[in-house]
Formats: sequence, C-alpha cells, structure tokens
Amino acid sequence: MNINKICVVLIVLVAFIGIIGSNLDNNAVYGATTWIKYNQSNVGLSNLVATITVTIKNKGSHVEYFKISNVYQGSLADDSTIKWVVYDTNPSAVKMVDAVSPELGGDWGWKIQPGQTKTVSFTVYALGSMGVYPNGASDQAVIVNENASDSIYWPIIPDPGIDASWFQPNEIEILNPDLDLKSWKGTFTFKLTNRADNSVSGIIRAPVVPTDSKLIYSDPKATFKDKDIVMDGSVAAWDVTLGADCTQWFKYTYYWPCSGSSSSGTGKYTSASLQTANAASDNTSASTKNTGIPYLPFAIGGILAAGGLAYARLR
Repeated sequence: MNINKICVVLIVLVAFIGIIGSNLDNNAVYGATTWIKYNQSNVGLSNLVATITVTIKNKGSHVEYFKISNVYQGSLADDSTIKWVVYDTNPSAVKMVDAVSPELGGDWGWKIQPGQTKTVSFTVYALGSMGVYPNGASDQAVIVNENASDSIYWPIIPDPGIDASWFQPNEIEILNPDLDLKSWKGTFTFKLTNRADNSVSGIIRAPVVPTDSKLIYSDPKATFKDKDIVMDGSVAAWDVTLGADCTQWFKYTYYWPCSGSSSSGTGKYTSASLQTANAASDNTSASTKNTGIPYLPFAIGGILAAGGLAYARLR
C-alpha cells in the first residue's frame, strides 16, 4: 500500500478516536445543555405514593400469573433502588408461591386465564429513600445523574434543577410475551421539603416517569413538559420557589400508551441514581441529558467523508 494512503487512514482514525474520547470525557455537546455536578441538594423528596391501574391480556394457552414488583430501579444506577410496600389492591391480590422481596411483605399478584383480559389496580408507598415515613432528612432524596460534568466552567454555569427517572410500562411483555399490556395508568404523589435556611428556587421534575406516555394531570399544573430527559418521554417539570423549612405537595398522572401503538424495547438506562441527604459529596451529581442537534455523528461523518475524498485522490 502507498505510504500516503497509510498516512491518510491513520489521520482519519486518530481524529475519529479523539472526537469520541472528547465527547465521552466531557459531558458537553455543542447545542446541548450541560448538567453540572453539585455537592448537595437543598431540597428533598419524600412521601412518595403510587396508584397504578393496568389492563393485561393473556395471549397464551394456559393460566399465567403476574404480580406487583416491590423494588423499582428503572433508570436509576445499579446500586440505587426505591422500595415499595403494597397498601391496597383491587380486586384483592393473592400471595404468590415465591417472594422476590419477602422483607417488604412478600409478593402479591393475580391469576389470569388463557384468552382473558384483566384490569387491576394497586397502591404502593415507598419506604426508605423518598419514603412515606422518612427517618428525618436522611431519607429525603432526589434523583441525580452520575455522568454530570465537574464544575470546571467559569464565571457562570447553568442550574438545570432536579432530575427524573424513567421506566418502560410494558416491560412485562419482554419478561413474558404471553402477557400483553393493553393500558397503564399511574398517579404519583410526593412531598418536596426545603432543607435550607433560606428560600430556594429552581426546577423540580417528577421523580418517576413512564416512557411513551401522556401526562394527563398534574397539581400544581406543570410549568412545562421536559422532552429532553429521555427519548419518547415527557417529564412533568415545575418552576418552584419554596420558603425556608417549607414543604409543598405534588401530584401527577400518566397514561400509557401515548400513541395508538407502542413497541417493546430492551434498552436499559443507567444514568440516574438516588441521592439521599447524607450521601457523600463525591458521589453526588446532577442530571446530564444532552439535547439539541447531536454534534458527534455530524463530526464523524465529516471526517470520514474527508478521509475518503483524500484517499480517492491519492489512488
């Protein structure tokens, strides 16, 4: 091979690797909002309660069971979870033969016959992080992101507020293809507490949000719907001002599917995590969600095109 051709190929590869490394190391993308790590949150979320109604059809040829999951991870980091305790079910759930979370009261669910379509509702409340009965401020928590950038910028930086986590309501179809989720509706309530000695202001987002779903209710009314947090997501967001040591309640409802059809996905998000009030500062981070025109694919395309042109000219 001609030495000039080898040089061109090497130049293209070096530039390609450099751009990828730069974008992975630095959370900033041209045309996007960069989220910055913070050392502590002045607010905390608690008293998280969810009431969920699902309609499921058994497409299989034999009886099936489905049950309530007591542990939520969603898009939280692998070492972060929200634990739930079942408060009420309609129709009455039965205790399952096995228990994933015996420490949370065991697993409760329903039988569904082949060809049957069943609608059930249940209410669960969180314990521990974001719990209904928090142990003082230590169990108040917020959703954070471990991929946020270090604060190396000066003299001013953005403050995007408190992040959200998300999940796919129809994941049960992946776990058991015979169980077809027809609809999902969830109402969440939580309490926001200002732990600072001063009044604080900023953007608060719904802590748990289903993807490909429509926000049909919020109280107070959401200031805006943030569609840049997750693909196929519309996150309720509130512009909040809260006095010192004051609290405010929030309630919101989502309905799935947002459109007439929805496809199951197998992707897993791991960017968000829980941060409690007593978390170490070096593990604290704000959300990092890149929005706007994706610069990286355009840059890569430009480099490859230029390299191809140069290679062709050297032939």
